[in-house]
Amino acid sequence: MRNGLQVLVFDAQRIIYNDGRAQKFALSQGNPDIRQQVEANRGTLKKLQLLIPGLRGYRNKEDLRVSDELLRNEVADRLDKVKGNLEQLRKLVASAGDINNLTGVGSLIAQVQTLSGEVRHAAQGYAGWVAPITINEDKLNKLYDYDYAFVSTVIQLDQATSAGGINYDASAPASIQATLRQLSATVADVKQKWSLRMETIEGIALN
Repeated sequence: MRNGLQVLVFDAQRIIYNDGRAQKFALSQGNPDIRQQVEANRGTLKKLQLLIPGLRGYRNKEDLRVSDELLRNEVADRLDKVKGNLEQLRKLVASAGDINNLTGVGSLIAQVQTLSGEVRHAAQGYAGWVAPITINEDKLNKLYDYDYAFVSTVIQLDQATSAGGINYDASAPASIQATLRQLSATVADVKQKWSLRMETIEGIALN
């Protein structure tokens, strides 16, 4: 089974699913075995589903709509948690009268809050598609890769800002600046991954 579809024929040239859809492959000495390609693509989706339980995959328009909304809400919730973690840090910094770091933490909070809103309320670029649609396999697999990297980075950001992830020493306030720079770089990385996945999801349907 692959994304709810049963494979009826699987040989060196093609895969035929129980919905009548066929996918052809050209194998040569320069190409990896198609079974390895199929397993690798399936593996990325499975890893993504471990991060986002209930994710259907993006095989058709309805699955794409439901899964995209689920993923965006889960990521936005994580980013809201990151914002809460940073607000706790801001309280510590403020109570220490550390004006220099207060500005940096405040900037991070604003960036994360803005990104969370963009992710949660993003316009669904596939809304105008007419059913049924044909999804390009390469673009589909690229979207799985982008989404796995995107979600993984947000989870890492959450972990980095959670209790124990940031150690603030009021007696040595400059010691936290390297951490703040790293967090800022991670937020920038999340933004870039978000832009890449949106570009991919908007161009995923074939004309």
